[in-house]
Amino acid sequence: MEEQKPRVAIVGFGNLLLKDEGVGIHVIKALQAMVWPRDGGIEIIDGGTSTDILSGLTVLDKLVIVDAAAGGGEAGSVYRFGPEEVAEQEMVTSLHQNSLSMSLKTMKYVGLEPKEVVIIGVEPAEIDWGLKLSLSIQNKLPRIVEIVLREAGIVPQNLQTVGS
Repeated sequence: MEEQKPRVAIVGFGNLLLKDEGVGIHVIKALQAMVWPRDGGIEIIDGGTSTDILSGLTVLDKLVIVDAAAGGGEAGSVYRFGPEEVAEQEMVTSLHQNSLSMSLKTMKYVGLEPKEVVIIGVEPAEIDWGLKLSLSIQNKLPRIVEIVLREAGIVPQNLQTVGS
């Protein structure tokens, strides 16, 4: 009998119109541009500004969520926390915090709760009108992507972007 690979979903949330608020989507776009063995075990999902997308997922071993999160640290600081911290509204604040908590509760209620949920929050430098990340977050994006890959169980060795 063939051993099943863990099912992991990486979901980025954010608003691309508000600079660093869109960091989760920028991480997803960077991941989509990378080349690694894709054997069906990992899904990369652009969640946009609505956490409702989570209700369309199947049962997962791990759900990694990436979003901007104001935790009071230096711009580009990366926070790792679980859904219980979002529910308690401790540590960080995100524009999607309340709906994320509700979406995760709904997943549990309908029997789709992932075995593990990890939220990667990135401290924004600027949340203002604009399509590009602030320079400070742009410079830290490769490190943020590496953290997300490691969290998903992918060791980022010899990864390339499409076309390189």
